[in-house]
Amino acid sequence: MNFMVDTFSMRNFKPSAIVLLMLIALLARPARGAQNTKPSPADAIALEQQGRLAEAEQVWLAITRDNPNDAEAFASLGVVFSREQKYPEATAAYRKAIALDPKLPGIQLNWGLAEFKQGNFEAAIPHLRSALAAEPHSLQITTLLGLSYYGEKHFEDAVKYLQVAADANPDNKELHQTLAQSCLSAKNYSCARDEFGKLERLDPDSSAVHLLVAEALDGEGKTVEAIAEVQTALKISPQEPNLNFVLGHLYWEAERYDKAVPAFEAELAVVPNNAMAIAYLGDIAMKQGDNQKALTLLRKAVALQDNVRLAFMDIGSILVDQEQYKDALLAFRQAVKLDSTQTDAHFRLGHIYQVLGDNAAAEKEFAQVRELKLKHDQDIASKLAKKPAN
Repeated sequence: MNFMVDTFSMRNFKPSAIVLLMLIALLARPARGAQNTKPSPADAIALEQQGRLAEAEQVWLAITRDNPNDAEAFASLGVVFSREQKYPEATAAYRKAIALDPKLPGIQLNWGLAEFKQGNFEAAIPHLRSALAAEPHSLQITTLLGLSYYGEKHFEDAVKYLQVAADANPDNKELHQTLAQSCLSAKNYSCARDEFGKLERLDPDSSAVHLLVAEALDGEGKTVEAIAEVQTALKISPQEPNLNFVLGHLYWEAERYDKAVPAFEAELAVVPNNAMAIAYLGDIAMKQGDNQKALTLLRKAVALQDNVRLAFMDIGSILVDQEQYKDALLAFRQAVKLDSTQTDAHFRLGHIYQVLGDNAAAEKEFAQVRELKLKHDQDIASKLAKKPAN
C-alpha cells in the first residue's frame, strides 16, 4: 500500500493576519541583552532639576567614563559637585574640562568660584581674571576678584575691584565695609574716609564703622580724634570685644598710661584671656619700673598666645637687666622668629652675644641689623621715586 505524504512547503504556507502581527511584534522587540541603558545628558539634567544631585552626579560620571573627551560633560559634572559642596572634586572636573576645551564658556568662572569657596584665594584669582576678561562688565566676577585679593591681603588690588563693585551697590553695607578696610590696609586714607562717610549714612549707629574711622584717623596720626571715635563706639556697644583694647592701645601709643591701664582692664572684664591686653599691661608695668609684676603678666600673655612679639621683647629686656642672659637669648630669638624683619631683636641679641664673649655671633646679628636698615632705606627711596610730583 502506497501512502501519499503531505510535506510542509513554505511556498504553500499562507499565515493568517494574526500570526503576522505576532511575528512583527516579536521581531520589533529588542533582545534582553541589547537594550539601550546608556545614560544621557538629558537624564542628568532632569535629575538636577529635581534636586536629585547624588543621582545626577552618578549619571555624569558614567557619561564622562563613556566619553572621556567630552569637555562639556566634565564641566557639567563640576557644576553638580559644586552644588553638592564637593569643591575639590569640582575643581578636578573643571581642570579636566578646560584641558579638553580651554574656550569652554563659563568654565573659568566656575573654577574660580570653586576655589574661592574653599578659601583658595590665590588659586581663584587667575581664573577670575580670565573670566573677567571674557565678561568685563560682570559685577559678580568683579566682586569675587576684589574679595579674593582682599583674602590674599593684596589690598591695593582689592581696592581697584571692590571700588567698582561698591559703587554699583550703594546700599550694600558689607561691601562698603570691606572696601573701607582694604583702603585702610593699603594706607589709602582718602578712599577710606569716603567709604566711612557712606557707611555712616547707611548705619549711623554702627560701632564697627566708628572703629574703622578710628583706625583711619590713627593711621594719619590723629590720635585724639581716633580716641573720640572709639569712645563713641563704646557708648553704642559697651560690651563689644576689642573696643576697650583699641582704646587702651591708642592711649598706650600716646604714652597716657594712666588712661591705658583702665581701658585694658575693661577689655579683660569682657574677654578675660585677651593675651594682647595682658601683654600691654605687662609692658606698662615694665615702663613704670615694676619688673616683677611685668614678668608675671608677660609670661601669662605668652602662655595664652605664643605669638605676642611685644611680650617676648619685654621679657628679654627684663632678663637682661637681671643678667639672665641665656634666658634672654631665648626670648629675643622667639621675637626674631615672629618677625625677622625688625632690627630691635637682632640688635639686642648682638649685645648679649658680646657680653657672653661670642663675637662672631654678635657680628652676625649686627650685620643683619645693617642689612635690614639698608633695605628699609631703599624701600623708602623707591616709594619716593614712584610718588608723582605735585
